[in-house]
Amino acid sequence: MDCPKCGKQANCKDGRANGRQRYLCKDCNHRYTVAQRSTAGDGAVKRQALELYLEGLGFRSIGRMLGFSNVTILNWIRAFGEQLEGIKNDSPVQVVEIDEMHSYVGSKKYCWIWIAVDRHGKRFLGCVLGTRGVATGERLWQALAPIAGEVMTDYWQPYESFVPAGQHTQSKAETFTVEGYNSLFRHFLARLRRKSKCYSKRQKMLGYSVRLLMAKRNNELIYS
Repeated sequence: MDCPKCGKQANCKDGRANGRQRYLCKDCNHRYTVAQRSTAGDGAVKRQALELYLEGLGFRSIGRMLGFSNVTILNWIRAFGEQLEGIKNDSPVQVVEIDEMHSYVGSKKYCWIWIAVDRHGKRFLGCVLGTRGVATGERLWQALAPIAGEVMTDYWQPYESFVPAGQHTQSKAETFTVEGYNSLFRHFLARLRRKSKCYSKRQKMLGYSVRLLMAKRNNELIYS
């Protein structure tokens, strides 16, 4: 840090004063302390961190830009995720598209993200995280069943176990909307890029990240 008297950067530590590090400028011999910085951050800084995170930056990159540690940024994003309300789906949806995409959690363990979108409304309807099996898919379907009209999926077999045959169409040609939305996650979340040093250590944090981006794309993200 620069000397407040002469502006030079040549300094050395010179004890502590009131719990703060004291420095001695080697050029002008001026002694000074650096104002103690709060890691709490104000609301505007936290919102900026979230915006940067949802534009594809990782915690360390955001920390370098804003002058906070990556752990502080992580805690802010986690807090936003914990406060996030579920997606509101009150109206019937004419055409629902469902697809799955994979990511990794911890030591390269597969985690599947099941995503549902409204084809004509151009919005996310919900998501669940877990395996690629029937049990995980059923959790998503429980939320969709009251509002879903036609349901479009690919040929993955578990869909046949919980989507009623009368509503269900299986065709890769009919999942173009949800597959396009999948690419948004790969682009705007660093932890979901195929070639990235960012990854999820916990499934819960991966879920927060996915749902925060969904809320933003739905114009339902509330900064508190």
